[in-house]
Amino acid sequence: MDESPPTTSPEDRLAEAVGAQVHEVSTAMLRGGLIPAVVVAVVVVVVGALVAGGSGAGTTLLGAAVALVVCALGPLVMRWTARTAPLVVMGVAMISLVTKLAVLAVLLIVFDRLELVDTRMFALALGPVALAFVIGETVAFARARIPSIAS
Repeated sequence: MDESPPTTSPEDRLAEAVGAQVHEVSTAMLRGGLIPAVVVAVVVVVVGALVAGGSGAGTTLLGAAVALVVCALGPLVMRWTARTAPLVVMGVAMISLVTKLAVLAVLLIVFDRLELVDTRMFALALGPVALAFVIGETVAFARARIPSIAS
């Protein structure tokens, strides 16, 4: 029996190449966002401890952790959808952005209403850590070598 190896269509090869590229860029964005965000998180927790003692450190640690997890979802979602059509990746990225903002808003409202934590200390951590992540992620994306096809 003469079995020839399975052939792949040009569309399949293109989808595979684009998926690998999205995976590579999302990894760089995740790393680029996490490194500065973790540094800022450590600084914020120290400031929280100095300003409000142990409860301030705990609250800022919680805020920093929430910011890190929520911000990391964007590049992770890109990785999970990397092998799909670019339009799907963009749509899922936009949905994840809106979902992240909604989760943060709900957390702030719940924490404020239940008086579980000092929301000012929580926001003190959340804002700078998220900002550091977004800046690092953006710089990493800008530095990524993304080949393009000009027509």
